[in-house]
Amino acid sequence: MDFPRYDGKSDPLIFLNCCESYFHQQRIMEEEKVWMASYNLEDGAQMWYIQVQTDEGTPSWRRFKELINLRSAPLFELADCRHTSTVADYQDRFQALLPQAGALDEAQRVQLVTSGLLPPLSLDVQVHNPQSLAAAMSLARQLELREQFTAPSTTVSRAGARPLLPAPAPRLLLPAPATTSPPAAIEGRPPIKRLTSAEQEECRRLGLCYNCDEKFFRGHNRVCKRLFFLDGTVEDEDMEEPTEEAGFEESPAFSL
Repeated sequence: MDFPRYDGKSDPLIFLNCCESYFHQQRIMEEEKVWMASYNLEDGAQMWYIQVQTDEGTPSWRRFKELINLRSAPLFELADCRHTSTVADYQDRFQALLPQAGALDEAQRVQLVTSGLLPPLSLDVQVHNPQSLAAAMSLARQLELREQFTAPSTTVSRAGARPLLPAPAPRLLLPAPATTSPPAAIEGRPPIKRLTSAEQEECRRLGLCYNCDEKFFRGHNRVCKRLFFLDGTVEDEDMEEPTEEAGFEESPAFSL
């Protein structure tokens, strides 16, 4: 009959029953039971027993069974406790399981509660390196509150968190100004008079008004009360390929 081995990842009841059967068959003395059982511990269970020896020394077989049972179910449940809604709810569930997990130092409690938080909250708490369970819980609540006010969207990732204020509606651009067009002839008034480039040049040479045959002078608008719209037109005979000399001529500019 081989002695059973235990790595601490399952219920220790099967391991303890196999140990009892081996002790009975081999007639193992009471003071040797803990030594044989601890020799066959592996991984996390072996590290746990090293801590037990540091805290209490070598326990009796009865105390060994109490400690390993105490470590298994409550501690596993505590390690599996996860932050799924709000930090306050996670804190209540964690502290309800903590008394059943046995003797844990402050560093172990901080490590357990931090590992149960969701990233990036868990990473933020680790960066601040809290030294106590109370400090870690308080820091997690403050970081959660800050995250609610700095999130880029109004939807929160955790249920029960306070929703953010809705983002203001984007400001609409003003409509583009309507393009101006030449004034159309109004019923009862003279039609629009259009001048060709040659006619405009002749009026400028003789100093005449564009609209009437009178001399143009300062204040002439009091006599010739019209609204002028200058629109240069090109006659058909002018639609020819420009020569090199004409290409360098400046186009006429008009101003009102």
